[in-house]
Formats: sequence, structure tokens, C-alpha cells
Amino acid sequence: MPLRRLCLSLACLTCLGSPLVAADSGQPTPEFLAEKAQLEEMISKRQLDLFELQFIPGKLNRVVMRDRRGQDHIYNYLTFSIRNVATIDQAQFAARAKGYNEVLQAIAQQYEMAKVDTEGGIKLKIDGVEGQDGVVLERTESKLRTRTVSLTALASDEDGTRIRLLDDPPGSGPQEQYAFPDLGEPTSARVIQRILEKVEEQEGRKLLSSETLRSFALPPFDGVTRIEAKDITNPAHDTDGWLVGEAHGVLLFPRLSDYGDRFTIQINGLCNKMRFRHPAIEAGKPENYFQTRVLRRTMVLTFDRPGDEFFRDLDRFDLTRHGYQWVESFQRTDIKRTGAYARFFLSNIADEKGALNATVKDQFWPYYDELRAANDKLPDIKAGLQ
Repeated sequence: MPLRRLCLSLACLTCLGSPLVAADSGQPTPEFLAEKAQLEEMISKRQLDLFELQFIPGKLNRVVMRDRRGQDHIYNYLTFSIRNVATIDQAQFAARAKGYNEVLQAIAQQYEMAKVDTEGGIKLKIDGVEGQDGVVLERTESKLRTRTVSLTALASDEDGTRIRLLDDPPGSGPQEQYAFPDLGEPTSARVIQRILEKVEEQEGRKLLSSETLRSFALPPFDGVTRIEAKDITNPAHDTDGWLVGEAHGVLLFPRLSDYGDRFTIQINGLCNKMRFRHPAIEAGKPENYFQTRVLRRTMVLTFDRPGDEFFRDLDRFDLTRHGYQWVESFQRTDIKRTGAYARFFLSNIADEKGALNATVKDQFWPYYDELRAANDKLPDIKAGLQ
């Protein structure tokens, strides 16, 4: 369920909390408490802290698979390594978080007991109190913890031809719709496994697919400790000798166009930072969500392939540039609308003193009923008030 819809539900539960009580006892009803706990649990289990993992690109290459009819099928692949470590050091991080640092310094100057600590992440601490008990505010962007990575990738050439990576199992990722009929390209999970084995044979090492990475735990990376699994029956034997917190993987693509000379690959899932560009908001109205822009922190790799369309197997891909970029993310209009109304209700359903805004409340219920009609997972909070 989208987080913004959960926020709407929690806004209803908290801002309208005064009438959500049993008539006889004046206490919240058990149904209300159960629904509130369910919504809070769905929010708290999400990974909300900021992160940006280190990505080391390998090579972009291709393999040829021959089917039983003797027909050749070409697939491209990109090898890489991921490390669960912040991409920038503490000094650069402290310099870039300008606004955050200015606020912390202002608080530290106003209160004698507060001080700014940059060791292990930028935080505001109470002087003389050891451990986490003394931390008042902490920026989690550079604070490492065990993670799993869910990657999505999109490749395109200079002519705008786009192609998504092969997910395993087929259909688990977003699918493109083409203006021409499907002629029966092999996309079964067994074929994808054969492609992966062919790539591993060609590269001479174990590589994790995007599907396997989704369940591969990455502890914090220290660059020293290695995985030890000498027992050949141990499932971790394939990764024996890998550095802890590091994974070597591969992204599989259908055949890239033979007519492309420059290819751009965008990889999402390595970072969850986003920026929003909202137009001016009129008082008492939701924002103009048609003009809202969403930028996503994306790993972008650019490869050049010199030569013409002949003997493409002899032409190599040269990595010319890679790094994180802010890329405009496509958002469906209904998703933009839901986000705009969520911010509107959260900001206006109660005033600064906590008093309920009756006008906004009357606008909220029809909208919430509309959401419930489209998503049956949202609880019927209105019925619990009656």
C-alpha cells in the first residue's frame, strides 16, 4: 500500500482522534486501537532512512544462446559490484549537508549542553551523556546497517530505443508495451538461468542475478572481513572469499540495438533519495499536481560502442561516464493526485493549536471513501466512528 495513503489514514486517526472513543468509558475503542496499530506497523516496517550504496561497474558485454531449432539469440549483460558503504566520506558529507548543519550549529550555540558530533554520522548530542541516550537528532544518511537491494534498470540508445532488464521470474518487473506483435522470444525462467550460467562461464566467476540480490543480505562493508564457507554443501559456498558487505552481480538485458553507438543504463534501487519540485500552492487548495516534478537519485552509466552495424560481436563497449544523477521520474497522474491530497489534508485538517478544521474534515471523508473504493486494504475508519 502506498505510504501516502497510510499517512492519510493516520491523519484521520490522529487528527480526528477526539471522537474515536467509546461512549461509556471515554477511552479509544479496541477497533480503533487495532486499526491504528496496523497502520503504524505498516509504516514503521518500511525503510525510511536515507541511504546511497557504492556501485562499481564492470563490463557491458553479450552472450549468444542457440535454441533447439539452431537459431541464435543474443543477450547483453552488465557486471558490477555493490558495497554497503556510504558513497562519500564524512568530511564531504558534512560539507554538503549545509542546511542541516546550520540548524545543528544554531541549536548548539543556543544551548550550552548541546554539541554537534560528526563521528559515525552527523548528530546533535547532549554533552556528558554517553551512548545513544545522549543523541537528540541524528542524520541517518551515512549510518550503515544490513540491507538488501532491489534493482531495476533501463537501457536506451541515442535514438531513444528503450529496453528493460530480464527479471527472474519473468513478469516480476515492470513490462514495456510495444506497438508490434510478440513473435515468441524465449523468456522462461529456465532460459534466463541458462543465460546467467553462460555469463558466469564467460566471466569466470559467480554472479548474483537481480532476483537473487533481493534476498542477499549486505552487512556494513569494512573491506577486511571475508565470507568463510569451506563446506561445499553450505549455500554460502558460492560466495566464499567475498568481502562481507559486498556483492558481485549481473544485470541481464535482451539484445541491444545493433544500430546504437551510445547506450545509457539507469539503475534504481541503490539509493532512495528523492527531490520534489512543487509549484506555488494556493491557500486552502491542494497543489497543482499536474506541474509537480519528481527527481530520483539514479546511478547512470554511459557506454560508447564504436563501429558500424556489421560484426557487432567484435565491437567492445567502452564506459565513458558513470555516477549518481538526479533523473526526472515518471509519475502517473493518479499517484501525483494522491500525494497532493495527502499533503493537503495532513497540513490543514487541524490548526496550530490542534483544533479540528470542520471544513477540511467534510472534504476528507468523501475523498477517503473514494480511496477505499479503489483499495480494499484501507480500513473502514468511518464506520468505527459511528
